[in-house]
Formats: sequence, structure tokens, C-alpha cells
Amino acid sequence: MNTFLSTVIDTLKSSQLNHFVMDNAVVFPILEMAHFLGLSMLFGALLVVDLRLVGVAKKIPLNNVELFLRFALIGFAINLISGVLFVVGDPGRYLVNLAFGLKMLAIGLAGVNTIYFVKRVKPQLHKTHQPPTIGKEAAVVAWLSLALWLSVIVLGRFIPYVETP
Repeated sequence: MNTFLSTVIDTLKSSQLNHFVMDNAVVFPILEMAHFLGLSMLFGALLVVDLRLVGVAKKIPLNNVELFLRFALIGFAINLISGVLFVVGDPGRYLVNLAFGLKMLAIGLAGVNTIYFVKRVKPQLHKTHQPPTIGKEAAVVAWLSLALWLSVIVLGRFIPYVETP
């Protein structure tokens, strides 16, 4: 392990926040529940939006489906906070874990996909009143979103089982 990573891990392990997370019997289980709730909100909302973009439930107006994005943002915020607390609480486990690193990569790619959706695809969806078919670009972004977030879920489940050499 390189010295920079060792320094970061040692610094986090000696922090007050680390002791708060690891030394209180209820904090870690509460974080687990919050992380699961956030993930359920995030993925559930994205599932509705992305499936609509690929052509499921075409009769439901996009404006109604977009309301679910608020829940996705709330879920992401919950997961961001609980996830950071997991890492601060046990940095030696997470920061050197291959599954965790791949999960962070998938989240980053999902973020880039989301930015692309917001900047490029979403404005095109609202140029006309409820087009009968949504373009291929929107469908590709939606399938990519689903694939990336499913990867995040699977990689997150692998974290406890992937041991660092």
C-alpha cells in the first residue's frame, strides 16, 4: 500500500468521526438501514424514469415520471452521507477494497451519464408535446443508467466478500 493511502487511512482512523461511527453500537446498523433506504429510493425512482424512457408505460406523460427524480436525489443524498460515514468509520476496509473502488467508478460513470441526460437528452424530450416515441439517445442513456446502478448495487454487495491482498 502506498504511503499516501496509508496516511489517509491512519488519519481517518484517528478522527473523532471514526470513533463515533465505530464505538457506538447503534451507529453502524443505523447507517446500514439508511443506506438501504437511500438505495431503494434512488434505484426505485430511476427504475420508473428509465423504464419510461425505454418505452415502458408510454401512456404516462414524461412530466409525471420526472417527479420521481426528486426521490432519486433524496436517495442519493442519503447514500452519499451514509457512504462517507462508512468509509470514515472503517477506512482500512473500504479504501483498499477492489469492489469498493469499482463501485465508486460505476457511481462516477453514472454521474457522467446523468449530466449528459440533463444537458443533452432532457431538453430534447420537452421540445415537442409528448412525442410518440422517445429517441434512441434517451433509450441508450436510460439503459446505461440501469446497468450502472445495478452494477453499483452488485459491487456494494461484494465489498464484504472481497478481501484485500
